[in-house]
Amino acid sequence: MQKLMSPLSMRKEAIILLALSFCLLTAQSVSGAEPLARITVEAGDYTRIDTPVTAWLDGVPLGFPADEIRLVEVRGLRHIDVPVQLEAGSPPRLWWVLSGETQAGSKRTYELVKGGKTMSLGVSAKRNDKVLWIEKDGKKVLSYNHAVVPPPPIEVMGEKYKGTRDLYNRSGFIHPLWSPTGSELTSIHPGDHYHHVGIWMPWTKTKFEGKAVDFWNLGSGQGTVRFNRFLSTTNGPVYGGFQAEHDHVALKTDDGEKNVLKEVWDVRVYNVGGSDKGYWLVDFVSAQRCVAQSGLLLEKYRYGGFGFRAAAEWKGENASYLTSQGRTRKDGHATRARWCDTAGVSDGQWKGITHFSHPDNFRHPEPMRIWPEFDNEVFFNWAPVQVDDFELKPGKDHIFRYRMYVHEGKVDVENTERLWNDYAHPPKVDVETVESSDVIMLFGGTDFNHWTAGDGKDIGWKLVDGAMKITPKTGSIMTRRDFRDFKMHIEFNTPQMPPNVKGQGRGNSGIYIQRRYELQILDSYGLEPKNNDCGSLYKFRAPDKNVCRMPGRWQSYDIIFHAARFDGNKKTENARITVWHNGILIHDDLKLDNKTGAGQREGPEAGPILLQDHGNEVMFRNIWIVPL
Repeated sequence: MQKLMSPLSMRKEAIILLALSFCLLTAQSVSGAEPLARITVEAGDYTRIDTPVTAWLDGVPLGFPADEIRLVEVRGLRHIDVPVQLEAGSPPRLWWVLSGETQAGSKRTYELVKGGKTMSLGVSAKRNDKVLWIEKDGKKVLSYNHAVVPPPPIEVMGEKYKGTRDLYNRSGFIHPLWSPTGSELTSIHPGDHYHHVGIWMPWTKTKFEGKAVDFWNLGSGQGTVRFNRFLSTTNGPVYGGFQAEHDHVALKTDDGEKNVLKEVWDVRVYNVGGSDKGYWLVDFVSAQRCVAQSGLLLEKYRYGGFGFRAAAEWKGENASYLTSQGRTRKDGHATRARWCDTAGVSDGQWKGITHFSHPDNFRHPEPMRIWPEFDNEVFFNWAPVQVDDFELKPGKDHIFRYRMYVHEGKVDVENTERLWNDYAHPPKVDVETVESSDVIMLFGGTDFNHWTAGDGKDIGWKLVDGAMKITPKTGSIMTRRDFRDFKMHIEFNTPQMPPNVKGQGRGNSGIYIQRRYELQILDSYGLEPKNNDCGSLYKFRAPDKNVCRMPGRWQSYDIIFHAARFDGNKKTENARITVWHNGILIHDDLKLDNKTGAGQREGPEAGPILLQDHGNEVMFRNIWIVPL
């Protein structure tokens, strides 16, 4: 005999069924939305715990800073929102954290879909007129000094520094670096080395134009490093950080002061760990390029490069070093390692920073400068110059990548090796772009199928490493299809030209929209914005900002274009354009009164996208367009 249900039980069952139906509908609605891409992450040979991961979005039709996207992890019927961060660029990148534990050999799958969801920031970069600091969950992680910091007064330094004290003025360094519980782990201007400033990266024994230049020992008066400008600051649910440009200046050349190196620091703090878990994770990347006509020779020497000076109380029994090869303070100097832990006692407790050198670094595993004396304070330096001389050549980028694991307590070797594998052997990320009838991939790296040279001519440009490269004087190319309103992504790279080539001769090309309106391409790095420089609507409007990168580095334009409107042959509304250059808004719904430069006259008909041959070997890649 069937037992009858009470009215209360019936209501409870109805509520449960309604809740289950809602869950299923939610799962179906998310999975039913056509994804932009499907992403698979393979843990590989190592177990992962809260590991930051990134996906390069070549060919995925997004990347606009204004786009709203969501990342959802697919677990059977469950679709779980994951905090995600889009880094606009060339190509754009997606960042998130492989949360929790992911066993070796396992996979996790995700879908990237349209539509945003508000996520808490997690990590933020804030600044005033002297410092920029990064916070995680409201607690300070590090402080970057962009204003000049003077050394101690002469009463502290002593009379022997009276004539040289001002040489120790310095900007462009990190101090303090805090532990997760708030202890200061760096020091600046210690009495034994007034030129030591927390975390910094100059070269020591160098030769420029035949003369010795020391950018490290400031008292020599030969060289220094200066903060120039911020390129970006970032806040987000996955990481926060900044990009800052430095000038490495030779002070005593035959022509006076001369800027030798341009350096860009990219510093980011990930939204993992925290004060409750007892660690921070910080990435530090230095991109250096010699911008003088002559190269900079780095001579073989015992130190120079990335430097770290620890808190003053780290010495004697209250300090230690341990390298990945098991070396310590006694025998670690001038050895090579994948990582080195520096540790000491602050506020009565052991703290440490494990310094990781990336496998792609020059001369990895890198040699190290470690002070061996027992009573000395802690100093650490990645020093590739210990091996031999090498030259930073003009026009070539030299990238130095490091990660810092800032932790409470003494070093745990097993955990450190796990973190090293996260850094050196990250999870494999596979991105499968979902084909869409809305998106046209104009150039994906393999052919010119969507392009023509016009009039039945063959395209004279070359395919080089997944990019199309202009062969000068072979002519411009244009799309076979005409476009009216659209959103478009395109990446370009201007060549390094000789110093005597000036102005419009430096990597000139252009994107002619409907063959009418030219968005200029040019090597305009470091210049004041003008109406014929990179990012300009040629001769009509300068970009709001010049965010041009150095020649030889890939850049991006993200464009939203609305064509002029006509009633018959009478124009009733101007064309409008919005442009992001390297992820920075430079034109905001700008109205175009007329065609620009050598563009064709305006009219009611749609037109192609033309890429201009202006006599320079400019390259293009990853071009997609969505008609609106």
